[in-house]
Amino acid sequence: MQRSIIISLFLALSLCAVSCTKGSQGMVITPPSTKPGTGGSTGGNTGGGTGDGGGTTGGGTTGGSGETGTHCTDIGQTPIVLAYFTEYTETLPEVTLLTHINYAHGRFGNPKTGDGGIVITQSDKAPIAKVVALKSQNPKLKVCLMIGGWGGHADGFSMMARDAAKRTAFCKSVKNLLDTHKLDGVDIDWEYPTQSADGETGCDPSDTQNFNLVLKELRETLGTSKIISFASKSDAQYVDWAEAMKYLDYVNVMTYDMGAAPNGHNSPLHKGDRFTHRSWDESADAHVKKGVPRNKQVMGCPFYGKAEKKPADAYKVFVDSKGNLGYSIKYKDIVPIVQNGTYMGVTLSKKLHRVWDTKSMVPYLADDTGRNYLSYDDPESIQAKGLYVKNNGHLGAMFWEYRSDSSDHALLKALVKAIYGKETVIQ
Repeated sequence: MQRSIIISLFLALSLCAVSCTKGSQGMVITPPSTKPGTGGSTGGNTGGGTGDGGGTTGGGTTGGSGETGTHCTDIGQTPIVLAYFTEYTETLPEVTLLTHINYAHGRFGNPKTGDGGIVITQSDKAPIAKVVALKSQNPKLKVCLMIGGWGGHADGFSMMARDAAKRTAFCKSVKNLLDTHKLDGVDIDWEYPTQSADGETGCDPSDTQNFNLVLKELRETLGTSKIISFASKSDAQYVDWAEAMKYLDYVNVMTYDMGAAPNGHNSPLHKGDRFTHRSWDESADAHVKKGVPRNKQVMGCPFYGKAEKKPADAYKVFVDSKGNLGYSIKYKDIVPIVQNGTYMGVTLSKKLHRVWDTKSMVPYLADDTGRNYLSYDDPESIQAKGLYVKNNGHLGAMFWEYRSDSSDHALLKALVKAIYGKETVIQ
């Protein structure tokens, strides 16, 4: 019997050896499923639709890339209604109308060299601490720090991004500010990598790739408890999106400043017949093609209008009591233009009337000859944009900026009602 047991053991070991050898050569082991989530399994955020990527919008996945640990696990309530809130604002925001606030501005301590930490410029009457405290009224509210801005306000990014030590110092400074002020994330407004815009200095051809290094280290420093977003130009240029989207939770698409009077609309929803420059839907498509799915896009609404920047003397219509010429005009200052023909208390030198562009779905102010003097948005066009966001699977909408709205929040209420079906985001 002992001999038969030994023979049996020997045969078993031999078969095992043969089996293991076969397995290493040809056995197919089915890997775990890498199918992206449906948008409701991580973080409870659907982003208002499945989008082009079909991935999640709020969890620890990358929205279809198969990686984990590179996104915030809680981006907040969706659909997003996000306000940019600047240090120039003297009243606290109405947070029953908002899901997210980007508090501006954070800027480099040494903008010419890209170091010296990040300094927050705050409103005297609405400092960042008071804005964060408004979570008592809307517990789901997310408050993030915006760093950078247009032109020279973006100084420092390029110099920081190309230097490993400065990148580390930047990421640590951001984390310290978020922790100190109990903020939920950071919005990077580098306008724009590789480009000098309106006096910005220090740009470099390496900016696009260096930006990815910043995002990677920033995510490693902040972890998955903080939001990282980016403000993108409407044409989707200057960014390596395939890599950047591994770390960005969503993109604030600046679908404004795409045109101005007299030869364009500031923010047309669709391409029209009269003005044929870029539109909202073209911008959204451009981002999708570059790798930003719709359910990662937060589309931008301008709460201001654009007049001719350097008009001939005969067309200097928007002049205030001090003789200053208006070019970028807040909606709250457009209301009296439409109602009684006055701008900043001064009667206009020309009679203008509202014209609705049925294809572009935005209004403009024109004289009797049809000349476009001011392209702007009003409650009707903002409602159309809110419905576009809702019906096309976008993550939400944002606007620049909070203080530009009328005192009764006419634009913001129109946006919220279009997206949420009521004049509040409180659920």
